[in-house]
Amino acid sequence: MDVEKTFIGAAKDLKLCELVSKTGGTHLVEPYMVYLSVTGKRLFHLYQIRGHSRSGEPTGWKNPRVSSFAHAMIKEEAFSPRREYNPFNHEIFPTVYFSIPAADGRQR
Repeated sequence: MDVEKTFIGAAKDLKLCELVSKTGGTHLVEPYMVYLSVTGKRLFHLYQIRGHSRSGEPTGWKNPRVSSFAHAMIKEEAFSPRREYNPFNHEIFPTVYFSIPAADGRQR
């Protein structure tokens, strides 16, 4: 199964997802969204629980390129959408291909 489909499958079930980058780094994430940036890049919007980080911050909100990952796996652990998750920010997320509902249940 391809990485994006696995990421979306995990998100639909509100399950954590393990992503493995093409450089071998592993990332345990809460999957939230797949979108197209204003610069035309296909990106994931996720909250990283632990793992490798080029920025030096192993946890927090991240927007990596979909193409930077070689493998994904759905984990058994569930998550609840974070209150600060906002799929309605059209400046950051101009074109959304997939998103989970916000914590209040609203869906973009």
